[in-house]
Amino acid sequence: MGEKQVHMNMGVVTAGAWIAQLSVAIFFIVGFVEIYMSVWHIAFRKLHTTQSRRMVDRIMLIVLSVGVSSLLHFAGYEGGINAMLYHNVGLFILTFSLMDADINAVEYAIRGFAVVIIWMMHHVGDLTSGRFLFSMVFLFTILVVIRYRHKTINKNFVENILVYTLIGLNFWLTLPAESAGMLVSIPVATEGILMFILMTLFTWRQCHVVVRNNQISHIANYDTMTGVKNFTAYNHEIFNAVGVARTNQQPLSLAEFDVDHFKQINDTYGHLAGNLVLTGVSMTVQKILKQYSHDYQLYRTGGEEFAMSFPNSSAKEIIPVLIHCWQAVREQTFTYNTDKIKVTISIGMSSLRPGDKSVDDLYKRADDSLYNSKRFGRDTITVDGKEQKIISDTHHNTFAYFVQSIYDVKSGNTHIANELTLRCYNHKKGKWEKPDRAYLNIDERLKLIGQALINSDCKKIVISLSTAEFLDLKVAKKIIEFRKGVDGPEKLVIELDQVPTLEELKRSIAIYHQGGIKVMLSQVGRNRHFERVSPALEYIDGIKLTLKGLRDKQSSEFLKDNIQFWGRIADKWHIDFILDGVLTQQEAQFVPTQSFVTYVEGNYFDQSHLPIGS
Repeated sequence: MGEKQVHMNMGVVTAGAWIAQLSVAIFFIVGFVEIYMSVWHIAFRKLHTTQSRRMVDRIMLIVLSVGVSSLLHFAGYEGGINAMLYHNVGLFILTFSLMDADINAVEYAIRGFAVVIIWMMHHVGDLTSGRFLFSMVFLFTILVVIRYRHKTINKNFVENILVYTLIGLNFWLTLPAESAGMLVSIPVATEGILMFILMTLFTWRQCHVVVRNNQISHIANYDTMTGVKNFTAYNHEIFNAVGVARTNQQPLSLAEFDVDHFKQINDTYGHLAGNLVLTGVSMTVQKILKQYSHDYQLYRTGGEEFAMSFPNSSAKEIIPVLIHCWQAVREQTFTYNTDKIKVTISIGMSSLRPGDKSVDDLYKRADDSLYNSKRFGRDTITVDGKEQKIISDTHHNTFAYFVQSIYDVKSGNTHIANELTLRCYNHKKGKWEKPDRAYLNIDERLKLIGQALINSDCKKIVISLSTAEFLDLKVAKKIIEFRKGVDGPEKLVIELDQVPTLEELKRSIAIYHQGGIKVMLSQVGRNRHFERVSPALEYIDGIKLTLKGLRDKQSSEFLKDNIQFWGRIADKWHIDFILDGVLTQQEAQFVPTQSFVTYVEGNYFDQSHLPIGS
């Protein structure tokens, strides 16, 4: 009996000690509820959270509830006079997690199983008694009731208190005399039940305060009709974004757009149709932004006007994203009753400059560019006052793919593949030029690629796709069919200059890999994008480092360090490493001395040209 006295609570605690334990329990549970509800909000309520992030947070909720409860339970074995506190809080946390109305049957079963295991551990040595069997039947009954009435129980104060009270009564009144570090008596059980009920009273209020605060925050920061962030959120977040950009010396781009001729839509089809269009446009744009980065944000700033913020992204990087949004809205058809409504948007964009005194300077340039888009005839994109030239088809333009050779440095500069780049013939100047923007549909592009293959001896090619094209399943299907066709290339590699979100990358790259097509990432020399590139290295097949931008601006040591840095990364992940943009004999002699470099291309070796016979 002497050893048991060391580890077991021999009787009731004094009133002062019990109140102290209750206070500690309430403070601990209030903190736990805050953490649990913050994770729960992301997992179940926060808009535009990715599916993978939701899954991670749902797993985290299980780990929080089952893990913390188990730790407290085992602590109770050595808790001495505090054993009641540990066991009560542990049981309460599991019971609280069972009340979550958003978890599925599997998640509920895991938590319910944890309750049963801990319950049984409290009855070790008493598992065959009628008292234990009664407590288990009663417990299973309560678990079933909670599962099928959790929404009602959560909302109804009386039902909530009743369920918690029944669990506390069933737990404490059926325990054997010796249980998990405690000597249980009627007074001890009474103290345990009273503590459990009081914890319930405080926690029910705390939980509903957190939920209400989340609801108030959502109403304050989100547009109720479209579901995107509102002007209040924009004012707060763009101010913070400017501060982060300046502190970290990163770019920041801001775009504004509105729906063209929106008043005419309202007048013709009615305000309900206008609301449908605004909601549809915002959903379309939001979906596209999240394909590129979870940091890109969309705001409804008023009426038919919207703003988009692009942290850590330059104007050059964002123009393809804007064109993707612009094109997607143009292709969308909104149905209201029997009417089919087509809309367009006008976009203006600018980027943060060193001389900007406040966010208002950036906003004014973006707003002025939006005004210019309207002045240019709407349905267009203007960046810092310059309208973007968007070539949409081949009806009035002549296109062809030029080829440039890629060489294997390790095997004596053996010609191993051709990179294909699109060119447009300028009839006025009488020469081929690289178009600013060329948006041919995939059928036209594949036809031109086929012509280049026919006129070229090398049947291994690298082609560039925009992120929008890469993520388009219809485009992927046609490229794979082309690759497997009789006149298709022996080997095909797709080059991306911008990384989509990891979820989108994994989905699309799996499809291309199944079709025998590799995917390579270019523009990796931008160190500020390493965090964005790093997760993709597990899935891509190669990286390309372009010397342009590194040349002349930095020392040869800087150039060497960059080559070595990305070369080691390629070697670590066992992927191809291509060095692009070699222009001089000095650079050509320098490259072979650098370990990890396998493939090179550039004007020193071969000028981009029309294939033989074109």
